[in-house]
Amino acid sequence: MTRFPRPGCWFRFTPTDWNFIRDTLALDERGREGFNAMLDDPDAVPLILDNDKLFDAAILSRKAAMLSPELFFFIVVRHSLKEFGIQEVAVADYMAVVCADFGCSPTKGPNDINHAIDSLYSVDYLEAIENASRHHKFFLHVQCANQFLVLTCLYPDFLHRRAARRGAPDVDYYEQVVVSHLEAARRHVLADEFAMEETFEKVAECFPPARRAMNHTVREYLSLGQ
Repeated sequence: MTRFPRPGCWFRFTPTDWNFIRDTLALDERGREGFNAMLDDPDAVPLILDNDKLFDAAILSRKAAMLSPELFFFIVVRHSLKEFGIQEVAVADYMAVVCADFGCSPTKGPNDINHAIDSLYSVDYLEAIENASRHHKFFLHVQCANQFLVLTCLYPDFLHRRAARRGAPDVDYYEQVVVSHLEAARRHVLADEFAMEETFEKVAECFPPARRAMNHTVREYLSLGQ
């Protein structure tokens, strides 16, 4: 299992991430002092991260290599979702954590990623869930939803090619896999224990347009070894 997604991916940002944010948004000493003061207010952090200058600096100016996966994906996901009218920070936050955990890694090249996702099928999860204990079913629902969230958001062209080559399900099918497993996780008693019930509901509700938003950004701005 990967790390369980928790609200507030900014708690995993590195010192380099915060320096990048400060240097991008605070252009003089007075601005840097104000920036540091804002960081003392946890409610201000999502507002700071909403600034479109961060997307321009990270993606358009090609500075993404210096960022942690958490900051990189939060910037990309938040910008993408806002472009499609999805304003819920909790949705972008959850998707960013999932993409950081399941998505591209500095230790994996395109061939490694393609090999890993080529073997992913939802029926394997269905069989595992059927045979799992009630407690373990929750984590399998979450893991299945998360893996196919990344697959449909970051690798849509790979899915299109696999569908054309093998007659395998295409993106729309796996989009519904994500939604159905998030909803199953939301209904599980452990969702309330982990305080994730509302987040699962929001992500499931927003996922179809969120997936399309991410597909657009991937094709326009990113190169993920597809």
